[in-house]
Amino acid sequence: YENWVGMQGKNRYILTVLGRKLSARQISAATSILAEQGMNIDAIKRLTGRIPLDECQADARTRACIEFSVRGTPKDRIAMQEKLMKLASELEMDFSFQQDNMYRRMRRLICFDMDSTLIETEVIDELAIRAGVGDEVKAITESAMRGEIDFTESFTRRVALLKGLDESVMQEIAESLPITEGVERLMYVLKKYGYKIAILSGGFTYFGQYLQKKYGIDYVYANELEIIDGKLTGRYLGDVVDGKRKAELLRLIAQVEKVDIAQTIAVGDGANDLPMLGVAGLGIAFHAKPKVVANAKQSINTIGLDGVLYFLGFKDSYLNM
Repeated sequence: YENWVGMQGKNRYILTVLGRKLSARQISAATSILAEQGMNIDAIKRLTGRIPLDECQADARTRACIEFSVRGTPKDRIAMQEKLMKLASELEMDFSFQQDNMYRRMRRLICFDMDSTLIETEVIDELAIRAGVGDEVKAITESAMRGEIDFTESFTRRVALLKGLDESVMQEIAESLPITEGVERLMYVLKKYGYKIAILSGGFTYFGQYLQKKYGIDYVYANELEIIDGKLTGRYLGDVVDGKRKAELLRLIAQVEKVDIAQTIAVGDGANDLPMLGVAGLGIAFHAKPKVVANAKQSINTIGLDGVLYFLGFKDSYLNM
C-alpha cells in the first residue's frame, strides 16, 4: 500500500505486448524490464479474446495482446527501449511503450506508407518484372529501403528503366495487388471511428488511388508517372515524395484537419518513412527494415497491420465487424 501511495502522481505509461501467442516466459521477460527501470504495474488488461489451447483449432492469424498500465519514470528510457526491441526480436513479440495521456485515445489522423505496408509488394518491382528489368530495379529498391543510397536518386534511376512499358500493365497489377493481412479490418475500424486516413508513398499515385477507392481513404500523395501515347516515358511528374516530403505532408494534413501533431499516427517499413515516424505522435515500424526498427519506438513484426488497433487501445470486443 505504501508503495502504491508513493507512486501516485508519477508519470503514467502504457506497455502493449503483442504477438501470435503470448507465453508466461514472454510476459515475464517484458515485465522484468519494467521492474529494472523502477516502474510499477497498476493494472493488466487483455485486449484480445481467448486463444484455443489446441493448436489445431488456432487460426493461422491468431492474435494475442496484453496491455499494462504502468507508473513511474524509466531510469534510462533509451536503454529500456533497446531492451524491449531486442526482446521482441528474440521472443517473436511486439511492443509499444507510450505515455498514457489524453492524446493516446484521441488519435485522429493516420498516415500509411503503401508499398510493403498496405500491400505486400513493391509496385515498382512488379512493373520492372513486366519491363524485363526486374533484378536491376529490385537491387536498387532494396538498397534505397536500407538507406544505403539517396531515395530520389534511386527513384529516378528505377523509373528510367521502365521506359516503354505499356500503360495497361498498371491496371493489371493494381487488380492483383497482394493486400497486407489485417488491412480490411483496420480500415473498417478506422472509418467507423472517424479517423482521417492518408497514403504518403514513394510509390505511384495510380496504385494509391486504386486503394483509395477500395477503402475510402481520404488523402493520397505519391509520385505520378509520365505517360505519353499509352507508354511510360521513364520520367515522373513533379517532385519526388521522399522521406522529408512525407513528414511535411503529415504536418500539412494535420493542419488542414485541425489535428494536433500529437494526435497523428504514421506507419511504414522503409528508411524513407523514418522522418514521418519521428514527427507523428505515434510512429510504428511495420515489418520494417533493420535500420527502421533500430530507430523506431514502436514496431509490429509478428502479426498483420490490424495490430495497430491494439496500440490505440482497442479491444477485440470493440472490433466485431
